[in-house]
Amino acid sequence: MSIRQRVLLILLGLVLLGVMAISSYSILVVRDYLLSNSRDDLDRQAHYLATLLVSQPDSGQYPAMMTDFARYTGHMVELLDTDFHVSLSAGQVMDSTAPTFSGIAPLPGFATEERRYVRITASETEIRATLNRVRTIIYIGIFGALLLTVVVSWIVAERFTLPIRQLAQAARRITSGEASPLPRSERRDEIGDLTRDVAAMAAKLQEDISDLKRLTQAQEDFIAALSHEVRNPVFSARGYLEMALEACSTQTDPSPEEEELLDYLQKSHRNLLRIHDLFADLLLLVRLEFDHEPVKLEPVALQPLVTELEETFLPQARERGLNLVLQVNHDSVHGNAELLKIALSNLLANAVQHTLEGEVRLEVTPQDTEKVQLQVTDTGPGISPEELEYIFEKFYRVDKARSRERGGTGLGLALVQQCMHSLNTTIQVKSVVGRGSRFWFELPPA
Repeated sequence: MSIRQRVLLILLGLVLLGVMAISSYSILVVRDYLLSNSRDDLDRQAHYLATLLVSQPDSGQYPAMMTDFARYTGHMVELLDTDFHVSLSAGQVMDSTAPTFSGIAPLPGFATEERRYVRITASETEIRATLNRVRTIIYIGIFGALLLTVVVSWIVAERFTLPIRQLAQAARRITSGEASPLPRSERRDEIGDLTRDVAAMAAKLQEDISDLKRLTQAQEDFIAALSHEVRNPVFSARGYLEMALEACSTQTDPSPEEEELLDYLQKSHRNLLRIHDLFADLLLLVRLEFDHEPVKLEPVALQPLVTELEETFLPQARERGLNLVLQVNHDSVHGNAELLKIALSNLLANAVQHTLEGEVRLEVTPQDTEKVQLQVTDTGPGISPEELEYIFEKFYRVDKARSRERGGTGLGLALVQQCMHSLNTTIQVKSVVGRGSRFWFELPPA
């Protein structure tokens, strides 16, 4: 429900409650007034008739006078004795079940023990008819007031919410990338202040977005230039070093100087390979972070992917005396083959590099009908709780000295996290120092 509709309903509700309360009170006041005024009028009529009756010299004229009075007023006229018993009556007999009211007056000039009374009784029908007419008038007024209230409330709500709706439309345009200015407001109330503050914030936000776009474009241009200017020299230097290594290694009886030169060449080759791997990981990470195109998600067969990973890491695991276990209990997942290979390769590479003895295990297990879990576990040294929150940062190393000796770029887990972001999932980790680590994530089945 929009703010305009809420304001309209609140105003209508308040007006309706007010009108109903006023109308109910008005009806009660009119009813009490009519009843009180009618009783007073009957009392006056009774006093008047009692005076007329006493003024007559002969009581035999009472019936005719009472009949004439009853016919004129339309009420029931009764003459009561000292004990208030009806001794004479004239006019229409009232229904005993119908509500009535009456006025009574004593005949003047009689002693107390001989006093008689005149009682005039009227039905409440006329009063009720009058009340019904008044009630009808009030209801018509209520209906008219409601119509007027709807019109006025709509105008008030429209005027009250117009700046807010203009702000919402401008915000949607900014969200869609359209750089349009926000509406100006000349109002001097809180809504006007809000409009001006949001307009200033939007202008600053658009300026920041423009700066960010220029910075992003400059970064992309820099990465493209770096890729072109650095990759070729690295590849060339790598080729020259490998040719020099091959030439030196073919000598059957090298001199001490040649052996020293071979050692330098081997170290240079290892460092150059590390630079190559670092450069490749950096380019891959930048591509994942700044690629504006959404990743294509599709069914990925897991067994061929795991077989390829086994061919890559089984020799490394055997060289380190580790047992590599790859267990697939589900056929396929909904994801991206390239990103899955990058993520699992880096998780397995970390596990193999940091595990001194025991095993490294990759397991694919369905959790339920909506999730498939992929996890990599090892029996390595584990990670302390203080360092777990930092391991996905770029170039962070748990054991800095040994990590550099074992190779690696320090970007593996950062790449894993970025792959998970592109796959719309999260990487989770649990580790116990001295017992090993467990990394896992979940994807929907294909």
